[in-house]
Amino acid sequence: MVQNIKSILIGLTKEFGPDETSSALAYGISLAQQAGAHVTIRAASIKLTLSSAGVSKVVAGLVREENQRLHSLAQAAARTAEAHASSADVACSAESPHLNYPELLAVFRTQARLHDLTIVDAESESLAIDRGLIETLLMESGRPLLVVPPKQDVFRAERIIVAWDGSGRAARAAADALPFLRAAEVVEVVAVTGEKDLPATAPTSVDAALHLGRHGVKVKAQTLPVLNGDVAETLRKHATLIQADFIVMGGYVHSRLRELVFGGVTQSLLKQSPVPLFMAY
Repeated sequence: MVQNIKSILIGLTKEFGPDETSSALAYGISLAQQAGAHVTIRAASIKLTLSSAGVSKVVAGLVREENQRLHSLAQAAARTAEAHASSADVACSAESPHLNYPELLAVFRTQARLHDLTIVDAESESLAIDRGLIETLLMESGRPLLVVPPKQDVFRAERIIVAWDGSGRAARAAADALPFLRAAEVVEVVAVTGEKDLPATAPTSVDAALHLGRHGVKVKAQTLPVLNGDVAETLRKHATLIQADFIVMGGYVHSRLRELVFGGVTQSLLKQSPVPLFMAY
C-alpha cells in the first residue's frame, strides 16, 4: 500500500466527451483509493477574451456564447468526476474555474503547492495549452507531477524505473517518489550510457540504488547502452520490456529565445511514453 500520499490534485483542461475520456481522472482516483487520499479535482476551462474594445456586437456575442459552452463543459466534467470519486468511495472536492490562461496557470500552481502530487493528462503537442500547464506545474509548483498517457486508467506501482543521470533533478524526483518506491516490488535505477558522459564526480546508478535501499526500497542498478543515440527511446523500450508501471525522472528545460522549452529527453517522453511519468524539477 502506498503511504504518505494524502492529498492529490487532478487537473482536467481538455474537452473530453464520449469518445475521449481523461486517463488522469481514472488513474488519480485509482491511486487515491489505494492510498486512502483525498482528491481535489479542477476541471478548468479557458476564458476567451477580446483584445480590442472596438469589435462588433456579433463577434462579442460569439465569444460570450463560446465561453458559456466551455464553462458548461467544465462544469459537467466536474460533476462527472465527483460521481466517479463517490462511486470509488474516495473523498473528493471539485470545482470548475473559468479563467483566462495566465489566471488558470496561477490557480493550478497555487493549488499544486497544497497537495502531495498533481496528476494531469499527457499532451503530445509541444505548443498545446496543456503542455504549458505541465511546464508550469513542473517548474513552479515545487511539487511532483504525474503525467498520464491515454489508456492508463488504473494506478499500479509494482515495477518502477528511476531514470538516473546523477543530476540534482534526478535525485529530487527519486526522493519525491519514495512513497511509491517503498511500495514497489521491483525498482530499477537505470542509467543510459553512450549519449553523453556523466561528470566523474556524479553519483552513479549503483550509488543511487544503495541510497534507496537504505530507505527500504527493493532496488537494483541497471546500465543500458543508448539505442541509436536516443535516450528517451532506450527508456521507452526498457519500460516496455520489463512491464514497468511508471518512470521516475527529473524534468529538464532549456532557455531558448527567452522562452523555456523542455529538454530533449523530457520532450520526447512527454510526446510518447508507454507508461505514466513521475516528474520533479
